[in-house]
Amino acid sequence: MASDASALTGANLYNDPYPVYARLRREAPVAFFAGTNEYFVTRYEDCRTVGANDRVFGPSGAPDRPEARVMGMPNVLTMSGEEHACLREGIDLNLTQERVRSYVDRLTRPVVQRFIDEIRPKGAANLTTELFEPISVRCIGDVIGLTETSNDNLVEWFHAMALGLQNVSNDQAVWDRLDAALADIDNQLGALYDAALSKPNHTLMSHVMHGGMPEGKARSLKEISPTMRVIILGGLQEPGHAAANACAGLLSNPEQAKVMAEDPSAHALKAFDEGLRWIAPIGVTPRVAAQDFEIASTVIPAGSSVAIVMGSANRDEARFENADQFDMLRKKKQHVSFGFRPHFCSGHFLSRAMGEIALEEAFRQLPNLRLDPEQEVKAKGWRFRGVNVLPAKWDA
Repeated sequence: MASDASALTGANLYNDPYPVYARLRREAPVAFFAGTNEYFVTRYEDCRTVGANDRVFGPSGAPDRPEARVMGMPNVLTMSGEEHACLREGIDLNLTQERVRSYVDRLTRPVVQRFIDEIRPKGAANLTTELFEPISVRCIGDVIGLTETSNDNLVEWFHAMALGLQNVSNDQAVWDRLDAALADIDNQLGALYDAALSKPNHTLMSHVMHGGMPEGKARSLKEISPTMRVIILGGLQEPGHAAANACAGLLSNPEQAKVMAEDPSAHALKAFDEGLRWIAPIGVTPRVAAQDFEIASTVIPAGSSVAIVMGSANRDEARFENADQFDMLRKKKQHVSFGFRPHFCSGHFLSRAMGEIALEEAFRQLPNLRLDPEQEVKAKGWRFRGVNVLPAKWDA
């Protein structure tokens, strides 16, 4: 591909992957990317085909994968069969729709109120770093059991891990930052583990230790650490970035922002879901091919790493009309931002409920919420993508 903004390079993907994805869907819907040594699958229907075919496309546990460097192996995303089902039993225990409904208001609304109260008198803020990220890391941190860990600490963890997963250029400074974060994570998880080992509790950490295990037995810290890193990375950042992405979409369309502001409770969940489609916070899920498989006139050889590019599937023109536009009022069609069975995101009910509350209260309590015309909205990343600079104003 030519060396322009639509060329398949690490830099282009990180800065803005959508021109790259659009070109791949047109010209090479299954394309090998040397930067990560994997085949990109970019069309919606092809992504669904790969994601649903567990027999051919299993979880990727290769030790040379960036996921192995960042999370460790094996983790919940690389497991399958009975071992995976047993672990998911613990993770999912408190994340069912019924359970989430029973506690999400109590968990989320006080945190949302705290951060809105902090920014409201100022009349301006970067809503990502001053509202949506803090809400996300505080709520999910508390669910995990990290109640004493500061927001700044939690934000640094997921930024360091996300950069590590996207470190195509092998930048040593990125690895050093990652290693410092992982050491801190391991230290703090160790303290949580010791506390829950002697007395099981209601934290997600305790559920992962004990869930699906025989009475009186617990998984070792070494066994669960890679899975806890997966939960920390996805859980801390995904709800906040999804809310920020949705808010950016709304504010870039003043007509929709007005509709939202007139009745936030009626539209917040629709806006959050459209934000998930428009900019998938987790843009890629990895697989490995167990055998040769032909798709979109391309043979993926057995043993190859495969990236189901959810960020591209969600912008596929064959699936979504005006796919590059944010439109919370569009005819509802299923997006793929939460992944595919059996590794469908455990926290999808909690994420959607938290995002709904955060957007609802932001548009209810920040009058005449609008973009700051003097500053630029900025987004970054492709394995993980979010609007990291969302400069907004309101009538204080």
